[in-house]
Amino acid sequence: MVSPLFLIGLAVFAMHVASAQPSVVPGGVLNAASFAKNASGQGTPVAPGSLVSIFGTGLGTTQADADTVPFSTLLGGVSVTFNNIPAPLRDVVPGAQLVNAQIPFEVLPAGQTSGTVNVVVTVGTVQTAPQTVSIVPQAPGLFTIPPGVGNVIMADISKGFIVGPTGVNIGLGPMQPIPRGDFAYFYATGLGQFMPSGNNPPVADGGVGAPGVTYTAVNLPQVTIGGIQAQVLFAGQAPGFPGVYQVNIQIPQNAPTGDGIAMRMISADGAQISPDKVATISVQ
Repeated sequence: MVSPLFLIGLAVFAMHVASAQPSVVPGGVLNAASFAKNASGQGTPVAPGSLVSIFGTGLGTTQADADTVPFSTLLGGVSVTFNNIPAPLRDVVPGAQLVNAQIPFEVLPAGQTSGTVNVVVTVGTVQTAPQTVSIVPQAPGLFTIPPGVGNVIMADISKGFIVGPTGVNIGLGPMQPIPRGDFAYFYATGLGQFMPSGNNPPVADGGVGAPGVTYTAVNLPQVTIGGIQAQVLFAGQAPGFPGVYQVNIQIPQNAPTGDGIAMRMISADGAQISPDKVATISVQ
């Protein structure tokens, strides 16, 4: 299985020293896969359990990356809360002035599926001013290379190759277009709550659930390839990767062919759509 985690938190490093008073940019909490923004340049709504990138100033002084699962809620002297609930942390990247975190599954009160919450980042003992974040049931984003725009990290299930333009090698092995009708999987975030199989415990914040247990998204998202609906066979917890979802699909028989075919995810309720023309695949 191709690991998506090396994509999370990649950004152009700015050469400056973190300020003594940390702050979160208004609207600076973005989907960590798509980095989706609205027309005003602010982050779009995010979902419980998803990975987000928090942008600001003074967000840590030491580069730190999670090396254990479950993720810790303290990393590199930095902690994050959403509505006063501690968030598991994936990365602290002072050079890029960002923190990668997971939205707690229980970020909203019981029975509430959407709303607005406050995010606060604490660096050492100094807290940022609260910034508001909109929470919705699902806010899908696809992991791509380069992050946020580029080829979707997709593998053909039966043939084992990485999907992409012929002859391109991005460090994951040679890529090739996927035939119409083939089955594939890819990685995403923002698909909301899980439903464990059988009488098993839920996925904890920062974790991946019990060994050998399948955790399926409560609501399956929609996926389109070049505007054509694909069959979604599975969407659930990616083994070993907190906050990451594996989605299995069948490429439509009437999908358009060629490189740079737009691929989009749509929330189950149709309200949230991954950004247009940023996630692409190659189909033959």
